[in-house]
Amino acid sequence: MKRFPFAALLAAAAVFCLAGCEEFREALEDGSVNYDDPNSENYRPRFVVGVFSIVEYPRASDLEKELPMPNGRTVCINTNQNFSSKNLREVKVIPRPGNPDVCDLQFRLDRAGKVQWQMLAGNNREMPVILVVDSRYAGKFIPELPGETGRNDDWVTLRVGVDHYTARGMMKFAKKNYVYYNPDTASWFSSLFKDGESR
Repeated sequence: MKRFPFAALLAAAAVFCLAGCEEFREALEDGSVNYDDPNSENYRPRFVVGVFSIVEYPRASDLEKELPMPNGRTVCINTNQNFSSKNLREVKVIPRPGNPDVCDLQFRLDRAGKVQWQMLAGNNREMPVILVVDSRYAGKFIPELPGETGRNDDWVTLRVGVDHYTARGMMKFAKKNYVYYNPDTASWFSSLFKDGESR
């Protein structure tokens, strides 16, 4: 007799969950929930990029943070970002010759991003900086000035050696994240998602 209320409650919960799942599935099918549209309130940026300076001599400042690296060590970074996804229009993946396990990247910058990158490269000439993706260490590289590799000055090359999963994710979500962080660009930028080509 004492088990009956528990069993009835469990059955009611199962019916409620199944009904809720069905409604959620219907919402996905009719397009009312769109997690891939950067103009949707449901969109959540993924593979978010940040570039940070290394703190060579930590002083336990509030602007310093220890970032774990894959080898078990940590690197201390200045939490003031030098560059972010807000100014990153596009990412291209460059296979690294002789090392198929990692790849390098090319970033297409917007106007503000070019200014930031010029400052980053000027302030860190011959000094490495840290690439962070979704708040995790992704690699270390020495920033080059825009146009140094022969492309137009919208592009910069990162000889960073990231894993293929991270690189492909950055390439996939860079344009969407750019629209999300710059909603005023959505009207003229939306054509990129219709034809899948950049201008």
